[in-house]
Amino acid sequence: MTWNSGAFPTTVVGGTSGQAFVATLWNNGTAAVAIGSVTDTNVAEFPWSTTCTLGGALESGANCTVTAQFKPSAIGNQSATLTVSANAKDQTFALTGTGAAAVNPQVTITPATGSTTTPFTLTLTGATPGGQVSLHTAYTPAPGNDAIPFATTVWIADASGQLTVSSSHDSPGTFENWFVDTATSLSSNHVVSVVQ
Repeated sequence: MTWNSGAFPTTVVGGTSGQAFVATLWNNGTAAVAIGSVTDTNVAEFPWSTTCTLGGALESGANCTVTAQFKPSAIGNQSATLTVSANAKDQTFALTGTGAAAVNPQVTITPATGSTTTPFTLTLTGATPGGQVSLHTAYTPAPGNDAIPFATTVWIADASGQLTVSSSHDSPGTFENWFVDTATSLSSNHVVSVVQ
């Protein structure tokens, strides 16, 4: 029997890992060998399939596979024990993986319009929990005002992937704001605020 690693990469909850665990059973002998069973202690998160005839036999010179995937249903470390019984022997495999929250950064702003003394509040949700995000701002000045470049600022989302940033601007015009999640390079939607 040959196999690859049972350690799966971090996978979004509800998704399925692009990596699979595969155990291949080989019969290099001259007689058929019995194939017993496959058991899985966490089949919901580590579903498996097989090309082997369970309760049957593997003919001489043939091979078959047992394949397991990782499909986390909860955030955090998950594990399972996969046992393949063949040729009157049990081979046990430890399967591990980490479920992660889906990253879908979305930002809102309140209020959308205000004076130069108005505090505007940006609220970000759906970022990488505890991850770094960068705030980008593009300014279009009102007639008679000078353009102002805004430097990108870096913030840290909380453990639930949320962040609140408040600011006020002393120049009339339109401010377009968006966040970029550093871990995934995913950008949020763009929101606009107008200073009158």
